Amino acid sequence: MAEDEAIVNDFVSELLGTAQVSDANFDRVKKAFGEREGIDLVGAVGYYSLVSMVLNVARVPLPGVEPPPK
Repeated sequence: MAEDEAIVNDFVSELLGTAQVSDANFDRVKKAFGEREGIDLVGAVGYYSLVSMVLNVARVPLPGVEPPPK
């Protein structure tokens, strides 16, 4: 994994796992991408989480012939 991908992965993993991000992880994102982009990343994660919850509640089937996970 490239360094920029690792920074995003660590940030998003911590955000989804704890609902917050340490100063160290946020500082890494700010240094690599900028403060505004760090906040945008939080928004993107929140938006995709919202969409996935709505799709799950609506029981939208997976595309193709794959059965849904249990």
